[in-house]
Amino acid sequence: MIIDRIEPLPLRVPFEHRASAAGSPPPALHLLFCRVTTRSGLVGYGESLCIRAATQASLAATIRDIVAPLYIGQPVEQRQALNLETRRRFASFGRAGTILNALGAVDTALWDIAGKAAGQSLSAMLGGAKRKQVPVMASLDRFNHAGRVRARVEQALATGVAAVKVHEFDLDVIEEARRPVGAAIPFVADCNNAHEPADIIRDSARWRALNLLWLEDPSWPPESVLDMAALQGIPIGLGADLGSAEQLALYAKAPAVAVAQPDVGMIGGVSEAARALAALETLDVSVAPHTPFLGPAALASLHLIATMDAPAYFATIDAEEHMDPFGIGLARWKTELDVPTRPGLGHDPDSAWLKGHALT
Repeated sequence: MIIDRIEPLPLRVPFEHRASAAGSPPPALHLLFCRVTTRSGLVGYGESLCIRAATQASLAATIRDIVAPLYIGQPVEQRQALNLETRRRFASFGRAGTILNALGAVDTALWDIAGKAAGQSLSAMLGGAKRKQVPVMASLDRFNHAGRVRARVEQALATGVAAVKVHEFDLDVIEEARRPVGAAIPFVADCNNAHEPADIIRDSARWRALNLLWLEDPSWPPESVLDMAALQGIPIGLGADLGSAEQLALYAKAPAVAVAQPDVGMIGGVSEAARALAALETLDVSVAPHTPFLGPAALASLHLIATMDAPAYFATIDAEEHMDPFGIGLARWKTELDVPTRPGLGHDPDSAWLKGHALT
């Protein structure tokens, strides 16, 4: 199967139930999908991690002008070799970031095509699914306000989610968010690298009292965890920003790191994500794939999680029902998600949905 066309698909999906600040445009998610078509007419879809308008145009241009020229005219069956060659060619521009994020969309689309051609689901192509459902973790927006985040946590719990994740850095706010969450429900705090390592150590008793499943990206620079001693009762998670299996394995060996979090977009697609999962199997860490997606990368993440020996959560972002391009509940907080079983990723985005949200 020869690759004929690679099209970035920039999308703007407005929120229906959120008010905009005075003088600001209506709130929306800015997504970047990718459609790959073979000469025989098979079509596959991928997705880059985007979310915001500021990164959308650069990702679309990178797919169109950097990645696509290397792939068009090449066989789908060479997708892993093409992924490696692209990494090598652009290594001088960094081994993580925009180029690999764009590459991830194309690579995932090729796995989708390969699965459709073989009549196999992605998880079957990767060795087989170990489970039919994946539990959902409600992944909240940042509120920077104790009362508002607690109210949103309570709303998430009412949907029956299996776990809760907040994106807050103020420890007072995180403690308030934790209060309505029972001891039996896992709780994650993502600080987005807001603290100094000394801050975490100084407040270690308070962090430990939160009984976190993990503390995600706690400090800046991220490399600071490499020299940090293990903090009893404070498991640190990281890795969503890393671009290779080797980088993830290096961080996973640090004494303070308890959870490794490969992101199928940022790591450069299914090819490298599968390598990362294999590398992490031999290390003494838990694996929790980073899943801030609503499109094809969300489906790819479900398949990857399903192939893992140990169970993990799918963290569903704070979205709205109409933002699901497949109509299967990817934007809904609930107890669990079904792992697709049809060939490839299992679902294609609805054509009317794509057209309705396309940026022209």
